[in-house]
Amino acid sequence: MSWVGAEGWARRPLVVVEDHLQHVTELLAALSEAPLLALTTVVCLDRAGPDTARLVARWLADYPTLQVAARLDAGDAGDAGDAGALAGRAAVLDPAVFENANRFAKTLGGLLRPRGLLLQDVQLETLRFLPKDRWWESIYLASTVRGMFAENPPTCRFLSNKRGYEATFGRDLLEAGFDPRDVMDKSEIRETVVPVVRSYLDRTFPWRLAVAPGGERFPDSAVAKTEEDRREVEGELDLVVWCGGGDGGGIELGGRVLAGDGDRRRLTLKAGSQETVTWSALIDDRLANGDGVPVLAVGQRIAPEGAGRAEITNLAARHVHGLRSRLADAAGIVTAHHAYRLAPGLQVGRVTARTA
Repeated sequence: MSWVGAEGWARRPLVVVEDHLQHVTELLAALSEAPLLALTTVVCLDRAGPDTARLVARWLADYPTLQVAARLDAGDAGDAGDAGALAGRAAVLDPAVFENANRFAKTLGGLLRPRGLLLQDVQLETLRFLPKDRWWESIYLASTVRGMFAENPPTCRFLSNKRGYEATFGRDLLEAGFDPRDVMDKSEIRETVVPVVRSYLDRTFPWRLAVAPGGERFPDSAVAKTEEDRREVEGELDLVVWCGGGDGGGIELGGRVLAGDGDRRRLTLKAGSQETVTWSALIDDRLANGDGVPVLAVGQRIAPEGAGRAEITNLAARHVHGLRSRLADAAGIVTAHHAYRLAPGLQVGRVTARTA
């Protein structure tokens, strides 16, 4: 399932992996202040039991945008199910995740977005396949996850409460393609960890996507500055406007209903042009579940001063005819109750700067 316009569980830009309930609680409190939890899936590797179920339920209740994957036994699942699973924000980890390295890496890879950030505790005591005397070999799991992405692999950073990384597993870090500076101290969550995470996500996922099919709003999604993300957005939506994407602050249009194939199914419009204003108004109207853009408002914007009503409506019709010619199906813009609006059923989105 694509992350574009997802109502329930979806891949996210930040995946946090921890094996102690208390450490997860501390991390979530710090990340919520950023705020970053709408971009986050936390993987709690603590043992199943009433305490795990109770805290999972509390996290989901306290942080309405968070996703949690945890190990829950059948007898305990009800403690977390009502709060999370019904909302589509909780997932139960398969026991095989704790027994098999490949299953563990595949699970994490399925949770991460391309170019996302994997924030992982180095010492994961509940993973039975890791030797207790070589606990730092969890870094190789992160390397495996990174290698699962053909393009735009994720970045991996580590958490530890151990001192002297270079002396204990510095060489292993380098062999796995990491730098000892990729390890951050757990005692500095707010001072170091959160700023690093926020800086990475702001830099790598600088855009926000809002989606509205009909009048139903989906949660906003972060969008990476990659062609891969752009292709996915435009492949999942009928029409999407990229604000600020054109020259001089104009807009770009993409999506399945535009005429053309591949990259030719994109349209760059100059800032302030009449076509830019009308497309923006139509998409804003859909996102706000509005009543359409009045025909007279469009015509008055285009018509010369002193134009009569008939001339105004004719100019509006000619203008919108030009917009319809951009579409593979002219029925994508309809006229009803003296207003223009995008056809019902079209999935429409708008991309803007996330940190604005």
